[in-house]
Amino acid sequence: MRTTHFIASIVALLLLGSLPGRAFSLLGPFSGWQSPELGYNVPNGGNEYGGPRLRGDEYRLSTPVVTYGIDGSFLEFFGVEGALAVDSAFALFNNLTNVSAFSSTLEEFPLKADGINPSARALGLVDLKTQLLSQILATLGLTSPERWCWSLRARYLVNTTPSYSVVNFNYDPISGRPSRYINGSLYSYVIREIYNSDGTVNFYDAREVPVDSANPMVSLASTISVNFSETSDDRVVRALSPSGRYFTGLTRDDAGGLRYLYHPANRNYEGAPAGSFRGSPSSGGTAASASLESPWTIAGSTGQVGTTAVGTTTTTSNTLQLVNLAVRAGVDRVRFVKVNTDPVLRQNARQAAVTYPEVVSSNGVVIRQVVSRILARPDILISARDLGVILYVPVIGALVQPGFVNTGATLDGAAEGPGNVEPQSGYTFSKVGVYSLNRGNTDEQDGQPGNIWGSFDGSTNAPVLYPIGSKLSDLEAAALYLKGN
Repeated sequence: MRTTHFIASIVALLLLGSLPGRAFSLLGPFSGWQSPELGYNVPNGGNEYGGPRLRGDEYRLSTPVVTYGIDGSFLEFFGVEGALAVDSAFALFNNLTNVSAFSSTLEEFPLKADGINPSARALGLVDLKTQLLSQILATLGLTSPERWCWSLRARYLVNTTPSYSVVNFNYDPISGRPSRYINGSLYSYVIREIYNSDGTVNFYDAREVPVDSANPMVSLASTISVNFSETSDDRVVRALSPSGRYFTGLTRDDAGGLRYLYHPANRNYEGAPAGSFRGSPSSGGTAASASLESPWTIAGSTGQVGTTAVGTTTTTSNTLQLVNLAVRAGVDRVRFVKVNTDPVLRQNARQAAVTYPEVVSSNGVVIRQVVSRILARPDILISARDLGVILYVPVIGALVQPGFVNTGATLDGAAEGPGNVEPQSGYTFSKVGVYSLNRGNTDEQDGQPGNIWGSFDGSTNAPVLYPIGSKLSDLEAAALYLKGN
């Protein structure tokens, strides 16, 4: 659902004149037609957290507050330095203003926000903070525009000749129209058959090809759902290689995607997060009162502010119930709040209460209500474990998939959105540590160092190496030995 005000604001932006090309891509559950054959959720193709969505079918958080916590498995492997990197990643989003306060041209955000640390690249280090930043963007509802700029919609054989339809899932944050640019870099495509090692076709793909002569300026969201070895042009692969790469913040297209999703003028039919109830715990809401630590409180919210019962039900005590499915505005800004987490039990040390006011529209009636959730565990749990392998290469990290709820389907059974991203998820990092990759019956000297976690930036400071306590000099010596020097 779109309001006249939202459409008018887009028209006003169009009058600002020609601006450098840009685009963002929206994340949601895979549609039924988004099959592995067409390049979606390809087996052994890397983490795919969902598929690209058409504008208007987006999925987003309906809460302005999301909690996170760090468990003992992460602290044991990454230590205090790793925990500080996690806090720094969430702080980057917390330091953003409301998306409605972003400038019309988004020029306060750079087209390029990444860099290479040569020492970290030589040692195969992957920046912990950078990878977490991209996973946070996935939870917010964005995915890689580099991955989905051009995508196959269908394949059909006419006699023996294959025919394809190719769609563009990227959207310009200024005009709202489909865009073939990302942060000013122009992309074309070439359709390719991607083969298995035995010569059979694995899948088909509209492979993105950057037209610009220089390496493309990739978005922070670029590291979400990217199949490095199969579905991107070589220059994109080099630009997205995690070894030694770090991001300092959002690019212009990342910011544009957040503004589109969470602008208050973008009104969608959606629900409150699972487990929500009406009223604050202290005012006798429907949840059991308990010893709480509240990471988010609203001054003066001592009772239920909704007074109209339209679209609600009442209990025998006449307590107004939460208006769940309704027209909601974008929350304008999502804040991430750290809660104390029991390191062993992986739950909140004390129950946490998230409480906030909102205004919704149900059956044409505007309703004001206070929404509360009682959390026994953090919405986002940061942890570490062995994540298995893809083919034979250890998986270095994974997003615990947040839930997608297609609320648009309650109005139209055939609709693929819009919908909710449920805040409950997690980010799990590999704790395999240092490893090497060998091809054939070879020895240690023939092994190639695998990617491992580190923390680094563009300064001259030496990278921090994980597991905590590891010595950088030992890794450097091992790298030289494996290269036969």
